[in-house]
Amino acid sequence: MARVKWNSVYGRMGMVFLSASVLSLLVYVADHSRAPEKNKSGKSILEREDPGEGKQDIDLEVRIGGDKESLTVTVGEQQYSKDKLPEVFDQAGKKLEELVLGENTTLDEVRGDLNLIERIPDTGIEVSWELDNYEVMNLMGELNEDNLREEGTLVGLRALLSYEGEEAVHSFCAKVFPPAISAEEKRVRELAQQIQKEEADSREKAYLTLPDELDGKRLSWKYTGDSRAAGLFVLGIAASGAVFALDKEKKKQQMEARNRQLTVDYPQLISQFTLFLAAGMTARKAWFQIAREYERIKPHKGTRPAYEEMVYAMHEIQGGIPEGECYERFGGRCGLPAYRKFGAMLSQNLRKGTKGLTDLLKKEAREAFEDRKNEARRLGEEAGTKLLGPMFMMLAVVLLIIVVPAFLTVQI
Repeated sequence: MARVKWNSVYGRMGMVFLSASVLSLLVYVADHSRAPEKNKSGKSILEREDPGEGKQDIDLEVRIGGDKESLTVTVGEQQYSKDKLPEVFDQAGKKLEELVLGENTTLDEVRGDLNLIERIPDTGIEVSWELDNYEVMNLMGELNEDNLREEGTLVGLRALLSYEGEEAVHSFCAKVFPPAISAEEKRVRELAQQIQKEEADSREKAYLTLPDELDGKRLSWKYTGDSRAAGLFVLGIAASGAVFALDKEKKKQQMEARNRQLTVDYPQLISQFTLFLAAGMTARKAWFQIAREYERIKPHKGTRPAYEEMVYAMHEIQGGIPEGECYERFGGRCGLPAYRKFGAMLSQNLRKGTKGLTDLLKKEAREAFEDRKNEARRLGEEAGTKLLGPMFMMLAVVLLIIVVPAFLTVQI
């Protein structure tokens, strides 16, 4: 027998596989041997998240006597004690003065919108705001440039902090100035002012002379280019988006039509299956009988998604896939809760025996027919509602036909 060299390709593959296997084994042992920490009295404990971090769902295994059960425990975040809340509110207020700055560097010189947040991160404290000057700033922290002055405007902000029914108030001020403009924007403003002045002084001339110099720099002028190319480009993007949206809407409509067909076929399918079981057939034979009957009438009656999935499941069973798994996959492919329940019911009774399956399916068939009647009633009501629009339009047309000639024949 040939020896495998460790520096060969197969040797390196074997080393990688062995290392991965050992690592996965160690991780498996570590994951299945972890247990909650214990307190001084020996009881198992679960640590809470810090205030503001939210709750967490922890999956645990518990042994009750000799039985092992799975349990998910929801652990809420830690809450502040009432004695500590004043200190927490005080720290939150100081932190709030930094959080509201946004792109500004200090409250003494605010030239951009403030970020008046509604919740202080990592604390769970909610914030609501009041201002003493709504002319220069709104409750979103947005500045109204029309009412800003170069010397600045002092705005008082009052933050109401609340946590689990407890409240505190933190007040501070911000001095608001007009937004700072760049050197380029300043030059454009100066140029616009020069042109405005020249336009006012040359009203009697047949033309307007544009300046050829600004701050010692030469100016050159030209007309802006036509935007037809950009328009066509944008139109192309919009058309592509419309094609995508139409295709998505078409697929959505096809899926809705498929689901409606599945809903309509479900009561009949369940009734057929129950009838065959009551006649003494096994679940497998009943399934195959329905699927083959569908294949026989399919060329004349057309395709039905539920029966198509049954035929597919039949071929899976014939191909050697476990029967119970095929039933569950059938429910998953259909997608509707009723079919998932049907597939799970067959798979479960296949493992535990068919005793009582007929009664369960009879009950399911009755419920399915009731659901079908309710759905038909709902669709009828929707159709009646949709007819109201055309009826009102017809009424308006009739009124126009009657009223307009009457007005035209009135002699004043």
